[in-house]
Amino acid sequence: MAFMPPDQLAVGTTVTLRVETPVGPIGVVGVLVGVEADTWSVRRRDGSTSILNVASITACRVVPPPRSTLASVDEVERMGALGWRGLDQCTLGEWLLRASSGFTSRGNSALALGDPGTDLEPAIDQVEQWYTERGLPARIQLTSRDAPAGLSDALDRRGWTTSPTVHTMTAELGHVLRAATATTDLDVRVDETPDAGWISCYARVTDALLPTARAILTNHPAATFASVRRDGKSVAVARAAVDDRWAGLFAVEVMPEHRGHGLGEVVSAAALRAAGQRGGRRSYLQVSTDNAAAIRLYERLGYTVHHDYLYREMATG
Repeated sequence: MAFMPPDQLAVGTTVTLRVETPVGPIGVVGVLVGVEADTWSVRRRDGSTSILNVASITACRVVPPPRSTLASVDEVERMGALGWRGLDQCTLGEWLLRASSGFTSRGNSALALGDPGTDLEPAIDQVEQWYTERGLPARIQLTSRDAPAGLSDALDRRGWTTSPTVHTMTAELGHVLRAATATTDLDVRVDETPDAGWISCYARVTDALLPTARAILTNHPAATFASVRRDGKSVAVARAAVDDRWAGLFAVEVMPEHRGHGLGEVVSAAALRAAGQRGGRRSYLQVSTDNAAAIRLYERLGYTVHHDYLYREMATG
C-alpha cells in the first residue's frame, strides 16, 4: 500500500493503516476524526480512538464508503417512514401523508420527496386540506437535500413555521454492535410487544394518548422493544424495526434519574442486536441537533450524519 500524505485526507474518511510500533507493524482500521501535521486520530470499529504519530504510519489505503453512507436521502427517509408508520396514510404523487392523532411529528407529517404529481401550490393546498379534515395542523417534513425545488420558498410565502433541525444518521449495523459496550450485570429484556412499563418510560403522555402511542409503536411486523429493568420497572427503553435490511432505531429514552450511566447505549445495542437477528445489516436513526450527548454516543458507535431535516407547519390564528 502506498502511503498517502495527511493533506490528501479529510476527516470522516475510513482508512486502513499500517503502523510501525516497537513490537512490529500493526494494522489499524477506522474513521479519521482528526488530522494534524504530526498526528492522526482514528476512531476504530470497537468505538475506541487511537492517536497515531504520522511518522509511524508507513502505508494507508482509503476504504470506500459503506452502503449506509452511499444510500440516497429518498431511500433512507422511506425506510424511516416504514420503520415509524403513520396510522392513517395516503400518497400525493410520490409524497407520503401520515396522520396518527397528533402523536409524534414523524407520524403526523407529509414526507415531501419526489414529485407530488401536480404543481407545488396545488400540492400544498391538498396537504393543508388533508390534515384539516383530520383536525391536525398541516406539517411537512423537509429534508436538507433532495427536497422539491421551490418548496421551502413556497412555504415561506404562506407563513409556515420552522422546527429545530434533526440529524438523520446512518451506520453499518455490524460496526455499531462491535463498538457497543458489553454488559452482563443489568436486567435487559427484548420483547416483541411493549408492556405498560415500557410505554410509560418512553411516552409520558396523557391517558387519552396512550392507545395511540401503543398503536403507532406496534404498527410494524418486525419491531422489537428493548428495556433495562430495575426492581421490575423500565428505566431505559429503545425500539428497533427492520425493513429491507435497514434497522431503524427509535424511541430511545432513559428515565431522568437514571441518566449518565450508559443505559442509553445498553438498551440501544440490545434493540439493534435483535434487529440484526431479523436481517438488519444497515442502520439509521434520528436525533435532534441540540442533543449533544446523544450525538456523541451515536458517533462513538459508528454513526455519521447522512442528512438533516426539519418540519414546516402551517401557521394558525
